[in-house]
Amino acid sequence: MPDQLADFFRCEETADGWDLQIATVAWPHPHEPELEWSTFRQWKTQPNKGDLIEARDAATSDTRYFSACTRCHELTNAGHMHDAQTCQ
Repeated sequence: MPDQLADFFRCEETADGWDLQIATVAWPHPHEPELEWSTFRQWKTQPNKGDLIEARDAATSDTRYFSACTRCHELTNAGHMHDAQTCQ
């Protein structure tokens, strides 16, 4: 996973176990991005490093969260895409 994407992931302890959450950049107002967090994967016990790597790899392949720009070829958060193929 590229380092610039690390800020879009967090693992949180909940009443039911552990959630891997992914942020998508939203734009409620022009020039004011905001992160919207959603749960991507859940575990009953604290996940180990391998579990987290596997889940993060799956998330970076999910176009609801990340896409590769056809111009610069960078993997980018879905909220930073101008359209389905081009990043901002």
